[in-house]
Amino acid sequence: MPEFKGWNDTSTEAEPIQIEGAGSAGAIPAVKPFNFGRDPGGPKDKTLYITIPKLGLEGVPAFDEVSEEALKEGTAHIPATGYPWQEGANVYVAGHRLGYPDTGSDRVFYDLDQLFPGDEIFVTDSAGGEYKYTVTEQVVVPADNVEVMNPVPDKSLLSLQTCTLPDYVDRIVVQAELV
Repeated sequence: MPEFKGWNDTSTEAEPIQIEGAGSAGAIPAVKPFNFGRDPGGPKDKTLYITIPKLGLEGVPAFDEVSEEALKEGTAHIPATGYPWQEGANVYVAGHRLGYPDTGSDRVFYDLDQLFPGDEIFVTDSAGGEYKYTVTEQVVVPADNVEVMNPVPDKSLLSLQTCTLPDYVDRIVVQAELV
């Protein structure tokens, strides 16, 4: 199984989880919680809010948990991947492509594949801290690929993930670098 490297360089083997009733989102790769070796800091409420002007998205919540409820109401931040205020983090957020009608997940990342290098993404934390990212790449990976969650040396990243269409087999991951 692929390994996920933590902040203290202690590798853990990936443990995929299934979220009951999550449909295609149930295949989100998840990792064992790992020891950051320190408190991640930042605000007590770790909810993030994502704004992507090009896609017309504003203040989409990224809840700090991998659960069907988070995916139904917005998007899910994978806590083990770090936070925007942590230097060197690869902040990883997953959301539905189609989602549930009349909820925060309805088509939330439907147009994610329309983001290209140079496009801007803004993240706001619950205390009002603002972080600007510029898209650097878009990749398609198998649903069980956890390597895209790893930190990248000397970079602070935001990774957004959703399903491919029409079959939901793979995942589109848009990576952006903190500027």
